Amino acid sequence: MTEKRAREELATYGRLLWKRHLVSGTSGNLSLRLDAGRVLITPSARSLRALDPSEIVLVADDGTPHDAAQRPSSELPLHLAAYRVRPDIACVMHTHPTMAVVWSKTGGIFARDTVGASETLRDCAWTPYRKNGTAELAEICAAPFAAGIDVVMMERHGLSVIGATLEDAFMQTDLAEEASRIAYYGALLEQRS
Repeated sequence: MTEKRAREELATYGRLLWKRHLVSGTSGNLSLRLDAGRVLITPSARSLRALDPSEIVLVADDGTPHDAAQRPSSELPLHLAAYRVRPDIACVMHTHPTMAVVWSKTGGIFARDTVGASETLRDCAWTPYRKNGTAELAEICAAPFAAGIDVVMMERHGLSVIGATLEDAFMQTDLAEEASRIAYYGALLEQRS
């Protein structure tokens, strides 16, 4: 994929995440690995709702921006850690979907007993809270990625999903949010009976 096309895709999926309410405000970030030495990542403190492709930051695999005037997402360490442990992936999608964040506070993963969750959603892991943007958060999420898990629910924070394409990562994010929502309402129904 060309850099131009990758920038356009990142902007497109940012808008899609916004429309699906998987991000809000300036939360969430996306990246695409262009090749062994370069990654495109969304900028810091910008809403994914109306991101222009030119705003997306090109960084070296050590995190150094190619344009010193641009500031990559504060979650850059998380993205780079995922690429380091999973050479097979092309993208990282980090979101703050409401129901996944709510469910993350239970200390575990939602039940995977619906058709969508059991047939289409890949294995998920839960990680305890670590401060956003830190190397500690990046490493605690990299461990399940290295073990072959593609969907990580981060306590009080959100989801980090890796994939072969942005479409793949988007579908897994969307499925995880829906499974969280169903699990939440299912738990409420159980309390009533």
